[in-house]
Amino acid sequence: MQLSRLVALFPLLIPACDSHEPGFTDEPVEIVFEGRVGGEPFACGRSYSGLGTDGATMTPQDFRFYVHDVRLVTIEGEEHPVTIEDDGVNQGSGVALIDFEDGSGSCTNGTPELHTTLKGVVAAQPRHGGGAHDFVALRFKIGVPEELNHTDLTQAPAPLNDTTMSWSWNYGHIFFTAWGVVEGDAPSTVGLHVGSIGCEGDAMAGEIVSCANSNRPEIELDGFIAETGKVSVDWGAVFSGLTLATPSTECEEMEGKTTCACHSFGPEALCSSMFSPLGLDWTNGDSTANQAIFRVQ
Repeated sequence: MQLSRLVALFPLLIPACDSHEPGFTDEPVEIVFEGRVGGEPFACGRSYSGLGTDGATMTPQDFRFYVHDVRLVTIEGEEHPVTIEDDGVNQGSGVALIDFEDGSGSCTNGTPELHTTLKGVVAAQPRHGGGAHDFVALRFKIGVPEELNHTDLTQAPAPLNDTTMSWSWNYGHIFFTAWGVVEGDAPSTVGLHVGSIGCEGDAMAGEIVSCANSNRPEIELDGFIAETGKVSVDWGAVFSGLTLATPSTECEEMEGKTTCACHSFGPEALCSSMFSPLGLDWTNGDSTANQAIFRVQ
């Protein structure tokens, strides 16, 4: 498990109630995510230099992802699931949409609203007078659970009804998206859409859908400092393995514009480079131990 990474567990905000787990109480928890570009805060409309393998300058276009199966981990290795609060907007059905873009600048595909704090409830041991719990790690999965992934968006509850976070085929959701515009002498658009691929069965006809590559990376963040930490999510790290100032030969030219995009099914040179920092093996969709996007802030 990769060291660093973090979660902020805030003080008890409401009276503890009986948990379903004997000897535990349900406590509210807030997990704060912070968009970053290296050492700088992420912001639409801003330019960032020193990106990619050749120090290119980029302006963000998008930065969002779904989170589910959230767990806090004790020093003994016991996982305590976080029940994600249903707010009818950004959280529902056990899924939260983390949204760092505000629709300004080049982020025209987004909305002004942000959602950077996941709220939920965790079954924890009573504090008996206060103090931090013995949680020492945070684990969660990127994406939408399989049983919710291939559903009719017109019937899905928020946040699963966001059409800008979905593909048209098999009603598949986009789990993670990061896009930007490369400035300079050879401008281009560079971006990543992660979702399940190799899917069989027509979900629109009510058939069961199975996918060859799940593409739901599990993020394991060791290290916990109660009430002070944040989960830093680095937009720039997504593109760290790419040559940006000089577009790859795998990029496409269309109507005089260059687009270097991975939609999870290729091209390999782009997909493998952008999957790796997310802790994903592009060839089979399995999690790896080398993710570099999430860390402790």
